[in-house]
Amino acid sequence: MKYTLLSIVTLLLMQGCKNSQTDGKYALHGQIKGITSGTVKLQRLDDATRQSITIDSTVLQNGKFQLTGPIDRPEMMSIKIEPGNWSATLFIESGELQFQADTSGSTHYDYTAYGDSKGAILRNFSLIGSENQDIFDAFEKHPKSLAAKKIFEQLNKKYEAAGKSEEKEAIRAEMEAFGDKHKIWELHWIDSITQQHPSLVAGAYLLERYQLFNESMPVAELDKRLQVFQSPAKESNYIKNLQGKVAVKKALLPGNQAPDFKALKRDSSDFQLSSLRGKYVLLDFWASWCVPCRQAIPHWKEAYRTYNDKGLEIVGVTNDSRWPDWFKALDQEKMPWIQVADDFPIKNSPARIATLYDIPSLPTYVLLDKEGKIIIHTTSKEEMDAQLKAAFSTL
Repeated sequence: MKYTLLSIVTLLLMQGCKNSQTDGKYALHGQIKGITSGTVKLQRLDDATRQSITIDSTVLQNGKFQLTGPIDRPEMMSIKIEPGNWSATLFIESGELQFQADTSGSTHYDYTAYGDSKGAILRNFSLIGSENQDIFDAFEKHPKSLAAKKIFEQLNKKYEAAGKSEEKEAIRAEMEAFGDKHKIWELHWIDSITQQHPSLVAGAYLLERYQLFNESMPVAELDKRLQVFQSPAKESNYIKNLQGKVAVKKALLPGNQAPDFKALKRDSSDFQLSSLRGKYVLLDFWASWCVPCRQAIPHWKEAYRTYNDKGLEIVGVTNDSRWPDWFKALDQEKMPWIQVADDFPIKNSPARIATLYDIPSLPTYVLLDKEGKIIIHTTSKEEMDAQLKAAFSTL
């Protein structure tokens, strides 16, 4: 017998529907092969600080543990086992949950050279009793998802082994082309599950994660997708975060006033965007490590020569967190326009001005009129060229 995606999901939900009648408490029973003793922590990610917050902890004895507590709605959390900094992410929801894990096959990492931690991510585990985990697993373990991960791993290895920059760029283009194709399938999968089961928090989580890596999704499409969700999914932080994204994107539509900002120039003096009122302003979001950004610089030098005397100013906003790298690029490129540095006030979060302007990738360009209103917000050099030509054709 053959099953469609939605029929499989429906079967999973029927098996897990007992949890929907619980009293808002979870009971997580765990067993871990490969670790006999230690401390087990249940943590959630704080969206504001990007830091993990421990909401419960217990002792691991003979490889077993139990955690219980209240929960308002299903949520993706993480289990952390110490010592060793072992971890796994899983959907916690009300009801009896059975967690089983094996340390074999785990992914070990070491980021101590970058001032971070080292540890291991558990790959071999299961969670029984969580319908949202069932849906998440159905997505992650779908043959198309697994095949895509394998292809990306192969392309990454190929990219690292490539010697010449031209080879690397060709491989990067191949990765982008494959990624764009795979994204179509991912979004179709997510749309299917949310339309069939709009109350599932897992659908909201998957949509937020998709949008995080595909920020170029038109705001109208994203807003339309959010209208599908029902309780408890629509009260989840995932939907609230996406609603915040929609608000930011709508505020950046053409005709709206561009957000003002202050930033530091190379000599550490202050620059205020609003000081350029009366001029057309092209904001160029770039970085020293961004190859397409660097390749576009000769083009913008020509545009600057063409339009600067007519009233255009360019402001480069670097995403470099290391100023020496920025300085080196400035010395090499010798760009004649204003250059400022974005900053990173929250660890592990995007830069402040890039967040303010909802920058999906580098390079991104934003053109402002003389009143500081947005004309276009785009990643396309060609679209920006057309807008510059239109803006200065009557002058």
